[in-house]
Amino acid sequence: ENTELALLLARLYQALFPLTPNLVLCVRGGQKEKDSCSLTEVSALVKKEAEDMFNVWISSKLSQFSTSLSSLTSTAGSFLTSLPAWDKVTISETGDSGQEINSIISIPPSPSLPLITSLLSLASTIHRTHPSSFPQSLLSPSSIKVFQTILSHYSSLSSQTLTQNFSLQLLFDLHFTQTLLVSRDTKDQFSTTLSTLISSLETNIDPFDLSVFSPHLHSRVKKAAARCVSGLGCLVPADRVAIISSYKISTTQDSHNILCVEPQPCPRFQLLPLSTASLSKVSAKAALSSAHLQLPLLAGQAAVDAKKTAAGKTDKSPAHQTAVSFFGSMPWFGTNS
Repeated sequence: ENTELALLLARLYQALFPLTPNLVLCVRGGQKEKDSCSLTEVSALVKKEAEDMFNVWISSKLSQFSTSLSSLTSTAGSFLTSLPAWDKVTISETGDSGQEINSIISIPPSPSLPLITSLLSLASTIHRTHPSSFPQSLLSPSSIKVFQTILSHYSSLSSQTLTQNFSLQLLFDLHFTQTLLVSRDTKDQFSTTLSTLISSLETNIDPFDLSVFSPHLHSRVKKAAARCVSGLGCLVPADRVAIISSYKISTTQDSHNILCVEPQPCPRFQLLPLSTASLSKVSAKAALSSAHLQLPLLAGQAAVDAKKTAAGKTDKSPAHQTAVSFFGSMPWFGTNS
């Protein structure tokens, strides 16, 4: 309740001057300048108080995030609740005799369940409070604090004795969070700690297996980051959003997707079968319609041919020829004297 009260007070301080223009006049007093010294000082104090209240609320949510992330442990009982279903990849190798050997390896395709659940819960909480109205200097430090919390917890895990599969999953989680949360400005700040932690986890993995797993691991890290960038948008720095959005995601369904229950799904819209009687009716209607279209054309063509024939017969009649020769022999006909 206290944290929600802090958020309410932050909203109140943030909207104090825009909603109370008469308060601005009271603070300004007799000074007619728009940017008076007293108004500037009071505005700075109110703005700082609003940022402090926002920080109190964010800190409480980061504390809840840390508590939720602590459920990721290296105990044997937490494996079933922490590790997602892994992808199976078929790789081909050439043996000593030159014969090609196919083998199947398992690769983590997504972050561990406690990590992605904690991140999505924190992002959903921030989204519900309209993060676009937060001060500009608030969300970026929040992303840094989230990544610091993850590094701190994973450093404690790396100091323990870990299995190869669990180390591979933690390695995926670190690359995933680095891709999403580490911006260009904070890259140098975490480079030393991150490289040390990655090297500590890689010591638990066989070097040959690590060289085989690494290309498939990094491709799935990009795919997982591209899928989660929208849900974690308020935590992702602005310069990382454009880069992650450019990653191409394969359109094929994952093998562990519950929607992929039929290997050969039927087409969505199938052609309806037509009986023989229906086909004959359709062909008869088509023939009848074409006949109706041709009848007016034939009738018009017949009328034109009849006119041409009548004109030809008139031109060749004996009376017409006699009249032409008679009037042609009289040059005076048709002239005026």
